[in-house]
Amino acid sequence: MTKPTPKTDFTKLAGLAAQYSRDALLITDENVRMIWVNQEFERLTGFSFEEIEGRTPGEVLRGPATDPETIAEIEEALANRRAIDTEVEYYRKDGSSIWMEFRINPIFDAQGRHIHFMSSSRDLTGRRALEASTREASENEQLRQQERRLLGQVSEWLYSAKSLEELLQVIARSLETLIPEAEGQLYIYSNSRDTLDLNINWGGGKDGPSHIQPDDCWALRRGRAYSFGMRPIEFPCGHAHAAETDDPYFCIPITAHGQTNGLLHLDFGAVAPDRNNRAPFRTFMDQRWELALLCAEQISLAIANVQLRQELLDQSVRDPLTNLWNRRWFLEAAQQQLTRARTAKESCSLISIDVDNFKKFNDLHGHDAGDLVLRALGARMIEFFTDHCAPCRLGGEEFIVLCSGLTEDETAQMSEQFRLHVADIVIKYSGTDLPPVTVSAGIAVAPQGGIDLDALVKHADLALYQAKKLGRNQVVAYSSMQSQPQDQAIASAPRPA
Repeated sequence: MTKPTPKTDFTKLAGLAAQYSRDALLITDENVRMIWVNQEFERLTGFSFEEIEGRTPGEVLRGPATDPETIAEIEEALANRRAIDTEVEYYRKDGSSIWMEFRINPIFDAQGRHIHFMSSSRDLTGRRALEASTREASENEQLRQQERRLLGQVSEWLYSAKSLEELLQVIARSLETLIPEAEGQLYIYSNSRDTLDLNINWGGGKDGPSHIQPDDCWALRRGRAYSFGMRPIEFPCGHAHAAETDDPYFCIPITAHGQTNGLLHLDFGAVAPDRNNRAPFRTFMDQRWELALLCAEQISLAIANVQLRQELLDQSVRDPLTNLWNRRWFLEAAQQQLTRARTAKESCSLISIDVDNFKKFNDLHGHDAGDLVLRALGARMIEFFTDHCAPCRLGGEEFIVLCSGLTEDETAQMSEQFRLHVADIVIKYSGTDLPPVTVSAGIAVAPQGGIDLDALVKHADLALYQAKKLGRNQVVAYSSMQSQPQDQAIASAPRPA
């Protein structure tokens, strides 16, 4: 005889299924007071049922980042006894946040009376973190693409700069745009290479020191880029504001073709790291570090390019023997100065200078002695004529000085002082002193001495010829000369030594 099949207790099975479900389940009474939770709810939230019995889920799980609008939607659904599906950020017993996807259903008895609410929840924290990470990666990639586009534009501007002054302005504007969080300074080695001079700063903060020693910077001492404020063991540079604070900063040598030309300093004092969570700060600084290195590389090449261009330009407009401006530079600069003088109604003056009896130096002592005289005179001219005057060598022993904004009296007085200055020159050659060097000078001032360059040069030469004729070693102004017929005769005569 077949034994009867035992009657299945579905109520018991349902209870077991609910208790061991992978979803977090809770049941409340009609007033949303918790009367039962399963094991997954306790595991997920960290609360035991005894700790939360009789309390509402909101009282237990809400926290500082819980969205008020989502809570308002939940409360509205509960008040109207309707189901709701949503996602919300709640908090575990230990204070850590947890994203939960849940559905709340009202439960009614056979007579249609509302008696309970039942909620089923799942942990979305991992998915949310992955979504946030993906979103952050996407945003970072968009930022990197934008930075690359900007860096490409910056590179074009850097390589288009024709002078160091123009390049410095491009660098400051570019880095303010690319790395707006940093205050910056750019230092370039002096000609003597014993100090670095501050050429430009940006960012609106404190100015850096006007000069720094190479040994004051760890980056220059170690020969590679250095960051402060990001490592357990580090030491501040002597030149940095961070020497007195903990402000993070970068020091990046500006190097091209194997030679260090300067230093890029970026100070992130406005970026305050979270002492309790340094990971975002470290990520941010790592991104800025990579960008700063790329910027420094472009700046290094641009500075080297401008310096090479300047060297080539100097070679084309400098006299190799005296390092004075040459005829090519003089003709262009004088024409520009005359144009500005006519527009602004200012004066433009020329001082035509010639070494007295120069041929004797060559004939009696040789051309090497003559070159020594020319170099010594060029050095005195560079030392003496500054600010508004530019000394030039046109060729041989012929020199000319282009001056702006000086009256005839001021030009004559300066020329006389230079004549006396030259008389102090002592030149040794082959162990003996060469004969004293003297010069004659003629001056002409526009517009009185001519309104175009050819006329002004001609009249300065006429005044020089007159100084030679009167015995040399003196200064003559064109305005003091005799009548025009005599000037024409002078103009047709050869220039004396």
